[in-house]
Amino acid sequence: MRLIRSYLDIMGFSASFLCAIHCLLMPLILSFGLVGGLSWLESPLVEWTFILSTLVLASWSLLGSLPHHHNKRPLIIAAIGFIIILGVHLLEHVVGHFVAAIGGVLIAYAHYINWRLLHNHDQAPTPSSAYELIHE
Repeated sequence: MRLIRSYLDIMGFSASFLCAIHCLLMPLILSFGLVGGLSWLESPLVEWTFILSTLVLASWSLLGSLPHHHNKRPLIIAAIGFIIILGVHLLEHVVGHFVAAIGGVLIAYAHYINWRLLHNHDQAPTPSSAYELIHE
């Protein structure tokens, strides 16, 4: 189960980080006219696919890991990231892409924290093994 949770965090981190890169680079690339044929990457369908995929991965990974480490910090950080991204997409500001990238980085950071918490939790000695270490 730990392996599945690790993969979920890796996939969630990757999706969130790609979302952040997309938010940062697409307006610059399209404004310079370097890749005019890739304007479909700026479509609402692509953007909402990024948002929904990161939301599904974050929900599955972070909520599923909560019973193991009981730390709500990754959930709070991811929620702030999603609030930023959704706020930008609903308000459509000029600098929205750059602010949305901050949200993507926050969600990626939440996956990293969750991954660290899971690995630190799994490596902590159980009371029986600590007892055995002391009395050997």
